[in-house]
Amino acid sequence: MRILKSALALALVACSLTAVAQDSAAAKESNYARNGFVQLQGGVGTTFTDVNFMQLLSPTASVGGGMYFQPVGFRLHVNAWESKGGFQSIEDRYKFNYVNTNFDLFVNLMDLFSNGKKHVFNVSLLGGLGLNYAWNNADLNTILQSQSPMENTSNVWGEGHTRESLLGHNFRVGVMADFDISKHWSVGLEVDMNSLSDRFNSKYSNCDDWMLTAQIGVTYKFGHRKAKAVPAPVVVPTEKADEEPAPVVEEKVEEKAEPVVAPEPTPVVEQKPVVKEEPLNETLFYAIRESEVGASAAIDKVVAWSKKNADKKIVVSGYGDKGTGNARVNMEYAQARVDKVVAALKAKGVPASQIEAKAYGDTVQPFAENDKNRCVIIVGK
Repeated sequence: MRILKSALALALVACSLTAVAQDSAAAKESNYARNGFVQLQGGVGTTFTDVNFMQLLSPTASVGGGMYFQPVGFRLHVNAWESKGGFQSIEDRYKFNYVNTNFDLFVNLMDLFSNGKKHVFNVSLLGGLGLNYAWNNADLNTILQSQSPMENTSNVWGEGHTRESLLGHNFRVGVMADFDISKHWSVGLEVDMNSLSDRFNSKYSNCDDWMLTAQIGVTYKFGHRKAKAVPAPVVVPTEKADEEPAPVVEEKVEEKAEPVVAPEPTPVVEQKPVVKEEPLNETLFYAIRESEVGASAAIDKVVAWSKKNADKKIVVSGYGDKGTGNARVNMEYAQARVDKVVAALKAKGVPASQIEAKAYGDTVQPFAENDKNRCVIIVGK
């Protein structure tokens, strides 16, 4: 019955998280992303029984992997190593091995309440359900064989001190704190409370055994779907219409009557059409921690302008937004964006001698809105 209740609660949580994700994605589809991940973790664990939990601290380790769909995700998580148990009337503690295999759902609180913007630091709540198995309990056999009649070990599973199968359920809740050190790598801390079958520590108490684990770990993220940036329209200054010259008023001068001489025909001079110079002012916007150019109509416009204005310069300027990262990181991203734009122009036939390039990092912010300053501006001179 307890397992059924736990499974029902987990299903309700999953439905709620899915509804939140669908509503958020429908409203802000262009801002949301997804990725896969794998994790390695290590730390300590302890169980809560009639013995002081500090005396039951043991090493623990985990491996996991799953998918993240901003702001929710799932993972398959395997936690294992060693645990301890004991009796109030006996000083010795016995060790045994265990493995927990869980399916977890989690929600990123930072992404849930931030309009889809990416964060370097994230906090997530998780819940999961799985199976637990414990074995290698030779230490307990030694204690039971050497006990005196006054020591109470009557609550050991099985008759004649032989344990029954130690396979049981595990229901988990926890919290994860994660810090991104790059696009693909992050480090974090996870604290979980596990509700295990009463068989877990080979003693029965007519209620679930509780195990607390605290682990630090490293996560590798892959298969990112890039969030589509929504650039603001670029306002290109238009030239003023040519003013029409004021009409010339000729003064009438009285002339003496003279013999009329037929005028010689004047040669017709062919007038060349006046070609207006097309201005060049293009801006490429980037998502956070991105520098790739990809297919861009702006690059094609610059290439076409270059062919018509071979005697003029193309100035490429790169920037980073001051609201995220630091001065060093923003300068690196600005330089990477400039380098990749210049490479794209050269690949399409623009001469290197026609290009001037410079990265400003976050020392210059061409736009009032912070996120627009992750950009490259291309101007013709």
